[in-house]
Amino acid sequence: MSSIDNFNKYFAKKVYQYELQTALYMLEPWEKVLFNSLALCLLCLSIATVYHFTPHVFTTTMEI
Repeated sequence: MSSIDNFNKYFAKKVYQYELQTALYMLEPWEKVLFNSLALCLLCLSIATVYHFTPHVFTTTMEI
């Protein structure tokens, strides 16, 4: 068995676990895409917010 096969099995297992933990396994494919798109947008907006406001928080706490 090659390492590519092992990686494919590992990745498929992780996708399956993700679908089970988020209850996506019972949704239709278009609903999975919609949910994952919204989750990805929320994650990206959260990262952008942290990136944008973290320097301000540190500068205000250092002034006190």
